[in-house]
This record gives sequence, structure tokens and C-alpha cells, in this order.
Amino acid sequence: TPIANPRYMVADWSFGIRDNEMQEVVDEARGKGAQVVVVLSHNGMDVDIKMASRLRGVDAILGGHTHDGVPQPLLVANPGGKTLVTNAGSNGKFLGVLDFDVRGGRVADYRYRLLPVFSNLLPADPGMSALIDRVRAVPRKARGRARGLRYAALSAR
Repeated sequence: TPIANPRYMVADWSFGIRDNEMQEVVDEARGKGAQVVVVLSHNGMDVDIKMASRLRGVDAILGGHTHDGVPQPLLVANPGGKTLVTNAGSNGKFLGVLDFDVRGGRVADYRYRLLPVFSNLLPADPGMSALIDRVRAVPRKARGRARGLRYAALSAR
């Protein structure tokens, strides 16, 4: 997106739903025998819903960006049927679990659960803990020392 990724950082990229290109990819996957097509998205819930309404053959869109913790997927109608759209929140607070019951080459049923993650019950990864300790040690050393001086009045306008 332009705000998060300024043009100078992604000069040759552009963003959008791109219905025709997405539909070609979905059709190709189905043509190669895919019984289930899932799109992983980071467009935000509103864009995912719009995309689901335009594409045929997508069983589910698992999205992100807007950090919505969606307890049950939305069922979005489109020209080819319906698509499940969901989002599992942000910052590892939830785990979205979507199970498909596939019969006769298509999704016959599904089950979705939004499971809370209780980080205080999970053992810490030793390597990651060591990295965090090293990164946090640098600011600790600088505490209590002046990092800059300003000899004029500061004011907000």
C-alpha cells in the first residue's frame, strides 16, 4: 500500500484485486486438479470480501492487514458459488483453524475455529529469547545518560 510501502521502495509494484489475473491463477490451479483453492491475503477484510464476490472457484480467503479476529467466516456469494472469508486477528493472539470435508472433488463442508493463544502457557524459544535479550541490552546501557541536548525552547504549533 502507498502509505506502508512508499513508491521508492517498490518501484515496479502495483496493488489491487486484479480480477482477471487472479481468476487465471484459480482456473489454472483447478485445471491441474486442485480440489480446494485457498487464497492467503494481506489486503484487509473489506478488500477480501470484494475479491471473494468477484472470483469463481476460490473456497476460502484467509486474510490479514486489518487485524480482525473473525469468530466465524463470512460466506460471500460470487458468480461461481460462495467463498469463505476470515481473518485470525493480529500479533499471534489467535490461531484460525479451517478444516475442509472434501468429497467428489469439491468442498462438501467445513469447520472453522478461532483458537486463543495463551502465550504464558507456551515455552519460550531459547534462540529467540537470547536474541531479544541481546537487543534489549543496548538501550539498558544507555539509560540515565543524556542522548542529546537542546539549548532553545521547544514549542508545538
